[in-house]
Amino acid sequence: MTRLIRMLGLAATAMIAGLCFAAPASAQATRTWISGVGDDVNPCSRTAPCKTWAGAISKTAAGGEIDCLDPGGFGSVSIIKSITLDCSEGTDGGAGGILNSGTTGIIINDPNGNVSPTVKVVLRNLTINGAGTTVGTYAVRFIGGKSLTMLNVSISNQGTGSVPAVSFEPVAGSTGARLVMRDVDITTTAATGISIKSVSGVPVSAVLDHVIVTDALIGLQAEDGATATIVNSNFSHNNGKGITAVSTALATPTTVNIDGVTVASNVNVGIAASANSTIRLSNSGVYNNAAGGLKAAPAAGALPAGVIQSFTNNRLGPDAGNTGLPTSSVLQK
Repeated sequence: MTRLIRMLGLAATAMIAGLCFAAPASAQATRTWISGVGDDVNPCSRTAPCKTWAGAISKTAAGGEIDCLDPGGFGSVSIIKSITLDCSEGTDGGAGGILNSGTTGIIINDPNGNVSPTVKVVLRNLTINGAGTTVGTYAVRFIGGKSLTMLNVSISNQGTGSVPAVSFEPVAGSTGARLVMRDVDITTTAATGISIKSVSGVPVSAVLDHVIVTDALIGLQAEDGATATIVNSNFSHNNGKGITAVSTALATPTTVNIDGVTVASNVNVGIAASANSTIRLSNSGVYNNAAGGLKAAPAAGALPAGVIQSFTNNRLGPDAGNTGLPTSSVLQK
């Protein structure tokens, strides 16, 4: 009897220890899955996937990844933690993404964005399509956080409400926030394709590589202290300007570096620098823009004139309107 009691005691102790060290039922997974035939009541595992981004994100740990298993439109999503959304597991490496008719596709808003942002978001191998009776508003809106990286993303049918398809406008506390875009195409948007804006003069920066924007009102606009570097890209056939740099205050000059970019056949000016803005142009082609290839604004009040610097290796014109010449040339070193 004594031996039996001792054995039962040991078993009870082991059971209690196991309960103490077992993972809670609500523990979030580092990697989760979604499918067109999934269900958001599932645990979002590969064998029991969820149906939407919103359903999976609550079951995914910060810094984790949500993957698509097959083609589908997986709904809009609001992101408040570091996460990767990836559809590369599906057919042809681009399984699906988001259908956002009349609404925003992805909102990124770090809860600590105005104090000490930490959120880093990666969007990879996605389509974001706002087609419908009312097209989408923002495809991607970054309000606060540390960084946004977009890789192999296709965006179309956006701009209801005259908002940008991609808006990178972090709150003042998100100092030094970074946008990286590679292999991204944006088409058919009623407003600006890409807007990069420093709120309250806080420096933000963007790097764009192999980005194409067509059929937007403005291809890209950098504003108020933002710094954008664009390489190997194309901003053509837009319904207004191709690329523009804008500054509204002396303390917030805007800089855009352009290298290996084609800006052609836009309805307005190809490349424009407002007062207190600098655009540097290298190894790029600017052709057939209806209101001129290059245009730098004169001084405005306390703001110095806009500057477009050429590294003397560009291909310009013919363009209607102004002659499209840079304001100055810089020797290559």
